[in-house]
Amino acid sequence: MQCKTTVVTVTYGNRLGYLEQLVTRALAERTIHQVVVVSNAATVSLDSLETRWPGQVKVIALSENTGSANGYAVALEAALASDTTHIWMMDDDNAPLGDALDVLHRRLDELGAVHGRDKVAVLGYRPTQQADIAQCIPTKMITQPRSSYFGFHVARIPYKIWRRLPWGRPRGGQPEALVELPFAPYGGMLAHRSLYERIGLPLRELVLYSDDTEYTYRITQAGGKLFMVTEAELEELEHSWNIKEGTSNVYQNYLQAGSDFRAYYAARNQAWFDKNVWASSRPMYNLNRYVFHTLLKWFARDDKSRQRLALIRQAVQDGETGALGINRSYPL
Repeated sequence: MQCKTTVVTVTYGNRLGYLEQLVTRALAERTIHQVVVVSNAATVSLDSLETRWPGQVKVIALSENTGSANGYAVALEAALASDTTHIWMMDDDNAPLGDALDVLHRRLDELGAVHGRDKVAVLGYRPTQQADIAQCIPTKMITQPRSSYFGFHVARIPYKIWRRLPWGRPRGGQPEALVELPFAPYGGMLAHRSLYERIGLPLRELVLYSDDTEYTYRITQAGGKLFMVTEAELEELEHSWNIKEGTSNVYQNYLQAGSDFRAYYAARNQAWFDKNVWASSRPMYNLNRYVFHTLLKWFARDDKSRQRLALIRQAVQDGETGALGINRSYPL
C-alpha cells in the first residue's frame, strides 16, 4: 500500500513566513501528499498557501482563536477524513531537516512490526526543546517521576544538586538514537492513522498547554510506545516562550516569563494533569506540591513576581477543581 502522509498544523496571528517554510520543506518530501493548516483566527490571509500549492494545502479557517487543543482536533479530523495512511503533527514554526521524515518512517515501520502499528509513534528531534536529551542526561532522569508536581519531585533533588557540580555537569555528546518517553509535544509526532483512530482527539477543554502532554500520554498509558528519534532533526524557526532563557530555574520562569494568559493556561493545565492523570501516590503528590509552592513563593520577591504568583495560585485552583475551557479573564 502506498504511503500517504498528511502534515497537520495549527497557526494564529501573523505566522505566514513560518508556514511557508514548513509547507515548502514538507511538500518536498516524497511521502507527503497534503498539508492541513487550521487557522485559529490568523490575522493575515492564508489564501496564498492554497493558491501556491493547489490540491496539496488545505486551510481550515476558524472564526476565533480556540487554542491548540481544538485546533489540532479539527486538523486531525480533516486528515482522518481523507485516505491518508500516516499523520505527522507539526508546530507551525517547525521544519524538517535533511531526510528527517524518511528516518521517522523507517523507525516507525521497524517499531510497528514489533509493537503494532496502532500502538507506536515516533517523534522528530528538536535540540532546543529537548535540551536534556541534547546534553545526554541519563534517560531515566529525563522524564518526571509519577506523582511529581510541575516536574518537581523530592527524589530528584540529589541529582539536581549533583548535575550542578563541576564533576556532575552533563558532558554532552551524541544522544541515543531512540529515547523512550511517556509523553511528548505535538510537534514532530508521526504515527499510522490507526493510532490516531485509537487514541481519539485532543481534549478541547484544555485549550492550550499540556493538551499535548495529556494527548500523547494516552499512547503509553494504554500500553503503546512513544520514541524520540534523535537521527530525525527538526529546525525550530522560533524559540518557545517557556524555554528557560534569561531565567535560572522553573520558578523564575513561571513568575517572570511570557504573558499572563500563557502563564495562566500553562499552570492551570499542568495542575489538572498532575492531579488527575499523573499522580499515582497521593501522599507523594501532596509533598511535592507543598515543596514546589513553598519554593515558588520564596522566589516571588518583587511586585511583578508577587502579582504573577497570585495568578498562578488562581490557575492552580482552577485546574485542580476542573474549571477548564477558555477563561474570559485570559482570552487568547
